[in-house]
Amino acid sequence: MKRSKYSPFVPFLLLAFLFAPYAVAENQTEPEYSPLGKNQYEQLLPGKTIRGEYRFMRERTKTYNFTEKHFADGTTDYKEGRIRAQGQWYALGEKKICYKYKRESEMGGNTSCFWVYQSDGCYYGYGLSEMTLSGRPRDYNDWVARWVIEGSAASCAAPVS
Repeated sequence: MKRSKYSPFVPFLLLAFLFAPYAVAENQTEPEYSPLGKNQYEQLLPGKTIRGEYRFMRERTKTYNFTEKHFADGTTDYKEGRIRAQGQWYALGEKKICYKYKRESEMGGNTSCFWVYQSDGCYYGYGLSEMTLSGRPRDYNDWVARWVIEGSAASCAAPVS
């Protein structure tokens, strides 16, 4: 059987195709993500409204979007579609922010806590299942909800579709 004059190059071409995506990925810059802590929550949120979206559509309201006004006394006004809820917010430990809606049956009556990371004025919330044992998100793209401070010039990446 006669060998092609190109056959010695075939393994190199295969390797080039296999590793090309990694070479491109190395040249792309990932956004910087900074974790928020108790002091940042307490300075950032009182008197502010966050405008955000959930990663997945909320079945109860058929929307992705929400707003939540944070008051200095630790209370909130939450809006998601037709739902309006009065809640409480507080920092838990040094890293998490928690929300509780005691009298709101539509909100499930549970406490929800998140680790929040900021990138270019967009805040990304991660639940326990999205975090590693070392306290960082498994994948920064697997956020539960993301938001900006209403009235700021910041925006998040492309909207969820």
